[in-house]
Amino acid sequence: MPANEDKPLVTFWGTRGSVPTPGRITEKYGGNTPCVAVRYQDIHIILDAGTGIRNLGIDLVEEYNKVRKALSLHLFFSHTHWDHIQGLPFFQPAYIKDTNLTIYGSPHKEDFLASILKGQMDFEYFPVGMSAFSADITIHEISEEVIQLGEVVIDRQEQIYHPGGSVRYRLGVDGKKIVYATDVELNQIFHPHTDTKKNKILAQDYLDFIYNADLLIADGQYTEEEYPSKVGWGHSSIDLLLEIAYQAQVKQLAIFHHDPQHSDKFLDELWMKSRSEFHSDYKKMDVFWAREGLTLAI
Repeated sequence: MPANEDKPLVTFWGTRGSVPTPGRITEKYGGNTPCVAVRYQDIHIILDAGTGIRNLGIDLVEEYNKVRKALSLHLFFSHTHWDHIQGLPFFQPAYIKDTNLTIYGSPHKEDFLASILKGQMDFEYFPVGMSAFSADITIHEISEEVIQLGEVVIDRQEQIYHPGGSVRYRLGVDGKKIVYATDVELNQIFHPHTDTKKNKILAQDYLDFIYNADLLIADGQYTEEEYPSKVGWGHSSIDLLLEIAYQAQVKQLAIFHHDPQHSDKFLDELWMKSRSEFHSDYKKMDVFWAREGLTLAI
């Protein structure tokens, strides 16, 4: 029995934002779009279905073939932009009849979540329709405040500063807190042009949601120099994210949703810069850039 079986395991299967970026200069941090798996005992939780979910599916099918035990999977979407859903048609467990797959998304999508997922598998875009999925699939637009999956408690908040909106999720298990908060433009909340009452409320909501998280997986797509030309695109600057996470006493911060233009060398340089700042005696927070294939025991 693995030594970490009693701890939630977080694995990064896709860490890139906007568009897949395979190639020599992205080998270390990965070129697949967002997908993170959280496993606690027999509970499988998947956060987003970017292209990274394909490799996760291969791994799950290999496990299924060994033990022949039905797969019970819970897939939570932050939102339905293409880079967060485009791996679903290639997710092998969805084609296995012994799979129970529950898909969760924002209630603000109303009846659109199912049609969006089916739409990307329209004959004009993909040779196989969603009807080819043999798994028992339930699409659940979240209405309740908290979802309980065994010992894992999941709550959420809507994020308005992203085109079309997005959802952040907080997973509580065995006294640990894991927060997945990608695709939100924190600069519009914390450094707005006008200090509005609305932004003060949104800022406090964010700080309360991530407070003392054991792991925060957060959108840090742009550098401080890049951000001014990307205002309104729905993503945060890295320096601001570092400042906010430290203020909220986050223990581990995974910078996520890497810009397609950011090479391994570039991300390494950013990491070295932040490491020297946050590993000092007076300012401690474990900061790293999310890397495809990395597994953490929380």
